[in-house]
Amino acid sequence: MTEILLNPGPAAWDDYAEKNSSATFSHRFDWGESLSAVYQVPVFRLAAKRRSGDTSLTGILPLIFFAAPARDIRLISLPYTDAAGIVADDCATGTRLLTAALDLAADLGAVHVELRQAGGPIFQIPATDSARRWTHAPHTFKTGLRRPLPESPAELWTLLPAKVRNQVRKARTCGCTVAIGGPERVDDFYAVFSENMRDLGSPVHAPELFRVLLGRQALSPWVIVVSLAARPVAAAIVFIHNSILCNPWASSLRRCRPSCPNMLLYWAMLELAVEYGCRWFDFGRSSPDAATCRFKRQWGTAMQPLTWHVFSRRPHSWDPHAETLVDETWKTLDLSTSRREGPARRRWISL
Repeated sequence: MTEILLNPGPAAWDDYAEKNSSATFSHRFDWGESLSAVYQVPVFRLAAKRRSGDTSLTGILPLIFFAAPARDIRLISLPYTDAAGIVADDCATGTRLLTAALDLAADLGAVHVELRQAGGPIFQIPATDSARRWTHAPHTFKTGLRRPLPESPAELWTLLPAKVRNQVRKARTCGCTVAIGGPERVDDFYAVFSENMRDLGSPVHAPELFRVLLGRQALSPWVIVVSLAARPVAAAIVFIHNSILCNPWASSLRRCRPSCPNMLLYWAMLELAVEYGCRWFDFGRSSPDAATCRFKRQWGTAMQPLTWHVFSRRPHSWDPHAETLVDETWKTLDLSTSRREGPARRRWISL
């Protein structure tokens, strides 16, 4: 028999996240804790264990209570995150966690449960009376992208296409330099990231989110900054988990693109991953037909299944396409206004 625990301690939670190879950095305790603290959204952690007296966990599912104004209330695993869905030792345990999530949603008054799963789901739709009150819709409008890593940067360099290597060389010839650090470089990152988000027409995350995440050493965070003429022009934040270096945020300034700082940025991230013995580099999610996906594909990536499973309490329905990060009018804002007003809007966009 499987017992479901609500909000177990961080030690047991992270121990399982480290042992299960399907868990990502966003499954770690401190990731959900940071999202909850910065945006004041409650986090609920469901964990499975055997009732035999064994204290170790057999599955986990983090969920955030997402009550955006004028929207249906949702439980999401997790907002602002590519994939943080069910990870479990077996399908039966995963199904038990799904059942618990649906029951928790009903108790909290949420009408949707959104599981962001990397790869195939490790659950079946439970055949219970309570589960029949929910509809299920899988969405595959996003894809993950990963590439395996060799043992040395020199070998990695030779595996890259000649065009990519030439663009990295061009960045260096133009005078671009790389710096790698931690919390002390968050302002450099945010200067680039917030301007790029404005140029894309997207409200920007609060700077506090990155400061909090970079202070969580259990996440193994790094900041990579590319500068040109002593000014940051490209930057990224990465996390290392289970021999995978993950890059959820990377940006470069459009006005500096002719100097190819974004190419040097991605090379620096890949090189860092190899130097730390990582087996994979996770480029994050993209829309399959987007320019960002084509950019990532040139680095030798393979597309990875990324399915967002939406369970809706009848008669409600929810389509993740209803949300968007793009607002064309946002591009017209001056930079200081976009930085000041962006976080309040970004807080309620779960993408």
